[in-house]
Parts: sequence; structure tokens; C-alpha cells
Amino acid sequence: MSMQDTNALNARRYGLELVACLALYAVLLIGSLAILDRNLVAWMPGRAILGLSPMIAGFGVLNLMMRRYRAQDELQKKIMAEGIMFGFGATAILTFSYGFLQRTAGFPDVSYFYVWPVLAGSWGIGNALAFRRYR
Repeated sequence: MSMQDTNALNARRYGLELVACLALYAVLLIGSLAILDRNLVAWMPGRAILGLSPMIAGFGVLNLMMRRYRAQDELQKKIMAEGIMFGFGATAILTFSYGFLQRTAGFPDVSYFYVWPVLAGSWGIGNALAFRRYR
């Protein structure tokens, strides 16, 4: 089996595992919200556990991402590292900037849910820039 065939198989396996983790996330999210919205659990620690249950799939995605990173060659690792560094730095600049605007200009509070899309978007931009640099 050639290296290209092995890479294609690994990419397919990664994709399937990612879809499985995202499906688990969706099931846990929808299920936990349905239970919590109907107030079927009154015990606060139980509500917290249910509310955090979708993060089980989040740990699966983290594990998958780490395995994927470790399986890459040195150039791909370098591209991925530059992408995440750009994403981390850009997210820090954007979130701190908005924090300063909240404090100094009265901008409204924003949910922490928005941090991940900012990080994911800037990480994607960073990956594209790094990939272009090493192409």
C-alpha cells in the first residue's frame, strides 16, 4: 500500500470518527436540553451534569484532533501549529478588544459561546495562510 493510499485511509477514518463524535454531541445536546427544558431534573448537580454531558463528545473530538496531529509529517505539523498560533493570537486580540470596548464604550455583554466560532474562524484563516506560505 502506497503512502498516498495510507493517507487517504487515515483521512477517511478521521472523517468517520469526527462525524461519530459530532453525532454523539448532537444526541447529547438535544437530549440534555429536552430533559432540562422540561424541568425533569430538579437537583442542581444533576442539572449541571446533564448540561455538561455534550462535552463528553468534545473530549472525543479533542482526542481525535491530537491523534490526527501526531500522525502528520513534520511540514504538516508546522502548518497546523502556525494555524493554531494565528488563531490563538487573533482570538486573544479580538476578545480583549471587545472586552475593552465593553469597559470603555458601553458595548453589551456577549456570551462565551461566541469565542469558539471566533477561534475556529481565525484558526482556519491561519491554516490557509500557513498552507499558502509552504505550498
